[in-house]
Amino acid sequence: MKRIGYVIEEIIEWGNLNEAFDTVVRGTKRKQSREGSWLIENRESFLRGVAAEIVSGHIDLGESHERDIVEAGKTRHLQIFSMKARIKVAAVMIPVDRHLRKRYIRTTASSIKGRGLHDLKSYIERDIREDPHGTMYAYKFDIRKFYDTVHHDFVRDSLQRVFKDKRLLDIFDQFLTAFDNSTFDELYDDGIALSMGLRSSQGFGNILLSTFLDHYLKDRYQVKHYYRFCDDGLILHCMKLMLWEYQGIVHRLINSIGQEVKDNERVYPISEGIDFLGYKIRPTHTLMRKRVKKAFARKMHKVKSRKRRQELVASFYGMAKHADCRHLMKKLLTIEEMKKFSELGVSYTPLDGKKRFSGEIVRLGAIVNKEIEVHDFERNVKTAHGDERYLISFRDKANGEFGKFFTNSEEMKSILESLSKMEDAFPFETVIRSEIYAGGKTKYKFT
Repeated sequence: MKRIGYVIEEIIEWGNLNEAFDTVVRGTKRKQSREGSWLIENRESFLRGVAAEIVSGHIDLGESHERDIVEAGKTRHLQIFSMKARIKVAAVMIPVDRHLRKRYIRTTASSIKGRGLHDLKSYIERDIREDPHGTMYAYKFDIRKFYDTVHHDFVRDSLQRVFKDKRLLDIFDQFLTAFDNSTFDELYDDGIALSMGLRSSQGFGNILLSTFLDHYLKDRYQVKHYYRFCDDGLILHCMKLMLWEYQGIVHRLINSIGQEVKDNERVYPISEGIDFLGYKIRPTHTLMRKRVKKAFARKMHKVKSRKRRQELVASFYGMAKHADCRHLMKKLLTIEEMKKFSELGVSYTPLDGKKRFSGEIVRLGAIVNKEIEVHDFERNVKTAHGDERYLISFRDKANGEFGKFFTNSEEMKSILESLSKMEDAFPFETVIRSEIYAGGKTKYKFT
């Protein structure tokens, strides 16, 4: 494939520099810090300086401080750079990542825009569903201490296959050697390890494995069902024998770049569940990984801050909604789900024992020949004139509004009494008609 040039020009475009600035200087805490306040105040002049550094081919990342963090039982050596350095790296990597994305196979994810773990998971589930015979067995592998054992020469070779601008390649070299001024440098040999603190390391790791692993498996060895998330890989096939053969190929390819596969790799039927991407993926359904659920339950038990608990629930829900976990949230949340008032079945009962209906009182003559729904009635309600009549609650089908009217019709009252003794008689649809009888009086009835 043809190598790419003129990327420096894309990097120093004002829109790209502003995007990098906004990506790094975001959030109230960063903006209100001393460095963040200075950057916001001197935004334009700082970005002009960044553009000048990039054009020169030399970027000053400044000093960093180091910290060890423990994540999922693993100790990681993290370099923490200033926001100024991170803006410079982001400005370079935003267009670079855009170009690198075109070189990746479709079934690789992690640190690739639009390709998260749920995107990759959907591809695995689709292939299992559409090709059940060809995905009966799985080979899963992981690279040992991937970032700590990356050889710079292989990364340089991968990048030189994509880009031809010498200034850009020199900038990449500065990102690669960021460990040179670190106290962690004594832990690694020269020319080995990527800084776990620079955005560039994610792209470098992806292009390295894309060049020396992904394309070999897909293009040379014609592996149909292959998936990679960062340094974790998965191959599906209908025969265990072929997966053992692919295992040997994977070992050869990984060893060729000076790294090795962990000894926890295995070949097994997918009916046991593919433990990948934080889920247990089976042919019929997908569940969340057991340790993810346990970790969430422990955190919810320890954390007392309401805001932090809401954050944890939101994060966990983001994982659970992509699996078959219909009742998991109710089961794991330590706070019982609050019931809705409508589910309690409690209603107000006035002291006089009479029902209260919503809606305005209308004249009976105003709803003659209209389609209505009669919902309920109350006996012997005193009117403004002092006599007692039946009060009927209804809904106008034309506009959906509720109303009520009084009636003293013996026929209507008799029908209502008969209906009250029947199950599920209310509500019922009707049209009220009027008739004139002896003496010019008007009579109303249900029809």
